[in-house]
Amino acid sequence: MDTRGFNPLGFAINLAIGWFFISFLQSAFHSLVAGKWDALLSRFQAIALFHDARAAVINVVIILVIGIVTNILWSQAHQR
Repeated sequence: MDTRGFNPLGFAINLAIGWFFISFLQSAFHSLVAGKWDALLSRFQAIALFHDARAAVINVVIILVIGIVTNILWSQAHQR
């Protein structure tokens, strides 16, 4: 059993890193599908800095799903 508890600073740092990583992956996927690699950086900035609301919502959903699934798997693994 983990006795360290919840670290809010570590959580915030990991969430920020995850946000930028998911934003980059999403912009790379969009550039791959559209064939516009020159727009990769501007698309990444638009997603990561919340200028593209639709893409930001997709990121939020992805992060929530990953967080929920991994927490369920983690708790099930520790019960055994």
